[in-house]
Amino acid sequence: MQSFLGRYLGTGAVLFAAAALAFAGPAKADEIKVGLLSQYSGTYSWWGQEYDKGTELFLSEHGGKVGGHTINMVRRDEGGASPQRARQLAQELVVRDKVQYLVGGAFTPTVMGTADIVNQTKTPYVFVNGATANMTDKSPYFVRVGYTSWAYCVPLITWAYENGAHKAVTVTADYAPGADIVDAFNDTFKKLGGAMVENIKVPLGTTDFSTYLQRISDSGVKHVFMFMPVGPMSAGFIKAYQERGLSKGGIALYAGAETQESDLPAIGDSALGIVTALHYSPYLDTKANKDFVAKYKAKFGKDALPSLASMAAYDAMTVVAHMIEATGGKNDGDKAIASAKGFAWESPRGPVSIDPETREIVQNIYMRRVEKVADGALGNVPFFTYKAVSEPWHVAQKAK
Repeated sequence: MQSFLGRYLGTGAVLFAAAALAFAGPAKADEIKVGLLSQYSGTYSWWGQEYDKGTELFLSEHGGKVGGHTINMVRRDEGGASPQRARQLAQELVVRDKVQYLVGGAFTPTVMGTADIVNQTKTPYVFVNGATANMTDKSPYFVRVGYTSWAYCVPLITWAYENGAHKAVTVTADYAPGADIVDAFNDTFKKLGGAMVENIKVPLGTTDFSTYLQRISDSGVKHVFMFMPVGPMSAGFIKAYQERGLSKGGIALYAGAETQESDLPAIGDSALGIVTALHYSPYLDTKANKDFVAKYKAKFGKDALPSLASMAAYDAMTVVAHMIEATGGKNDGDKAIASAKGFAWESPRGPVSIDPETREIVQNIYMRRVEKVADGALGNVPFFTYKAVSEPWHVAQKAK
C-alpha cells in the first residue's frame, strides 16, 4: 500500500521534505507547535471548549513556555466523528503547520483516523478522549491520558455486583465504544457470576428513548448499566429514565461520565442518588484537586468547574511538556515517546503514570454518587476508591 506521503505528494520523500518547508514557512527557533484536534462546532462543541480551558490553564501557569520554548497551540475542528476528516487535519497540521506534537481527539474514530499520519511522521499524539480499549495498539506514538471503557466498567460492575446487582441489562450507544462497553460489562459480570439479561443498543443521536425504556421495564431486572456519549444524548436518556419512573420503581441506574456536572442542571434532581464510576470528580477531596479547582475558578470564573475533559487536556499538556524537556525541544518522536513510558506525576485526579508497555494511563477509579453539594447544586461525590487501576483489557489480553 502506498504511504500517505506518497499519496499526498505523489513523488516521494525528497519532494515531501521540500513541500513541508514550503507549506510551513519559517519557524521561530524557540517555538514549538502543538496541534489540538477537537470538536469546535456542532452538537459536541463542548469538548473543544473544555480542551481549550485545560490547555490554556496549563500554559498560563507556565508563562506559555516549556524549557525555554514558546508553545504555540494550533487548533483544528474535527467537525464530527469522521476518521477521514481527522486524518486530513492531522496531515495538514504535521506537514503544512509543522506541529511537533498532537493532543486532543474527541471520539474513537477521529483518533484512530490519524494513526497512519502519526506513524509515518513519528508524531506523538497524546489523546484526551476516545474510550475504546485497543486504541494505543494502533500506533506506537499514541499515548492515552483519558480512560478506557474497561477501566471504569470493571470497577463499576464489581462494586454493583458486590452490592446486590446479580441480574442486569445494558443500554449502550450503538458505535465502537458502546460495543467495547458491552464486552466489558458482559465479561466482568459473567466472571463474577452475574447474568446479563439483555444488551439494548441505541442509535447515535437518539432523542426519543421510550421504546428502549419500555424494554427495560419488560425485562424485569432491577439494575441497568448505561453508556451514552457525554452531552445531549446522555442527559436526555437519564432524564427520560427518571421521568418514566424507573428509579422510583426500584430499578437502579449505573453509569460513568454520563452525569457530568455540566449536564446535571439539565437533568435536575432526578439524577440524585445515581452511582457512577470514573477517574475524576471536581469534588475529589485531595489537596492537588482542590488547588486545581481553585486555579480553574480564578481563571474562568467563580462558578466554573473543571470537567473530565478540561482536566485531561491539562494532563495531556503535562505529558507534552515532559517530552519537550526530555528531548531538549528537538523534533524526535521516538525519544519523546520513550520518555513518556513510565512517566509519573500528581494529577488533579490523583497519582498517575503512563504504563511503559501499553502507553495507557494508570489511575484511580472512584465510585461516585450524585448528591447536593454547595449552594444546592448537584455533583458527583466520590465515596470509594479503586487505586492504581491498570487498563483491564490489556491486562486480560496479556494473560491469554
